[in-house]
Amino acid sequence: MSSAAQPAPSLVRAAMEAKSVEFRRNASTSVSDMSVWTKLYAANQVLLSAVSDARVSSALIEICSNLLGCEEVAIVEIDRATQAVHFLGEEGLSSEKRKALSQNVSLLLSRIGAANIAITAEGKKDSSGLAPLDISALVPLWVDVRSSAALVLFQLLPQRTGFDAEDLEVLQLLSVYAGPCLRSR
Repeated sequence: MSSAAQPAPSLVRAAMEAKSVEFRRNASTSVSDMSVWTKLYAANQVLLSAVSDARVSSALIEICSNLLGCEEVAIVEIDRATQAVHFLGEEGLSSEKRKALSQNVSLLLSRIGAANIAITAEGKKDSSGLAPLDISALVPLWVDVRSSAALVLFQLLPQRTGFDAEDLEVLQLLSVYAGPCLRSR
């Protein structure tokens, strides 16, 4: 998405507030899918609150840790001119993983540019190229002429074997709203 196509912060906030109402209504009326609506509502509320408090990076890490069971998270922005990786936020990241991200800029840019959430799953062939970096998921946040950004999730908690359908819904929500929220900082 180009920087000219980025929605105004007030439009993003209004869209997120409308989603909160929808998620809360669905969580209270749908018994079978209650957990997905509850997760979406919680993630949306945390992110919406973070925009007001200018703490979007820490909110994204909180969502990834508490709702997705991932304690190794990085929010990266890649400067297109210099190919430098800037860490906008991180949690539990080893120096080896920081270095691996910085040394694999081309791979990261290709996955971000694909504009789809990339998931690596145990026991399945990895077509994304992310598995050797120990990345569980990469969520594109924005692409423009100056930079690209992504939310990178590494190893999940030991009791987690992968992302389920509910997790994918949360990742999709983040792919839509986290980028504009970060850019409004």
